[in-house]
Amino acid sequence: MEFDSYEYQFLMTGIPPGYRFEPTDIELLQDYLWKKVNGDPLPYNIISECEIYGNQDKEPWNVFIETSTETFYVFTKLKKKGKGKNIDRVAGCGTWKGQKTDPIMYEKMKIGNRKLFVYEVKGSNEGVKGHWIMHEFSLVDEEDKQIGDYVVCSIRNKNAKDDTDDEEPPMKKMRFNSEDHNPPETTSSACPLQTLLSDWS
Repeated sequence: MEFDSYEYQFLMTGIPPGYRFEPTDIELLQDYLWKKVNGDPLPYNIISECEIYGNQDKEPWNVFIETSTETFYVFTKLKKKGKGKNIDRVAGCGTWKGQKTDPIMYEKMKIGNRKLFVYEVKGSNEGVKGHWIMHEFSLVDEEDKQIGDYVVCSIRNKNAKDDTDDEEPPMKKMRFNSEDHNPPETTSSACPLQTLLSDWS
């Protein structure tokens, strides 16, 4: 049985057709990555864990839907090259190449980073399917050191075309974020992210 994109979204995440998952940077860090790092329950099944790095079939068009205009959100665990500090970003026949890093601030305090990557193939571009970009979100402590091995990545193919834009009703553009539902209760007390970060050390 085949499903269209909206049916697939509902089956995988529980988000009904007509909604889009468009979290802010703060929501990604506070409501998703922080809970992932600490093993707390996550809101719905919206962000899944996915290995995006490696030598075998890890090209983004093999991991994600090549023709989709959607942005894919995943948790991934970073791996270092040998005993060094550099992250191994090889993905199939290419590499996720870093472009720039922007700080994520919360009440004048830096709580994380947003890094931009572009997927580049080694040597010839023959066989490349799309123009893939990725934003990687990570948590940092007061000393600007990354918290945990997990990051959240948003990945999309900029070359994908949406042929349904003209036919899509306005309600399809409704925004869905962490404020639109009541997430599962956690065992930890509710407090601002900056307080949690202060307690980390």
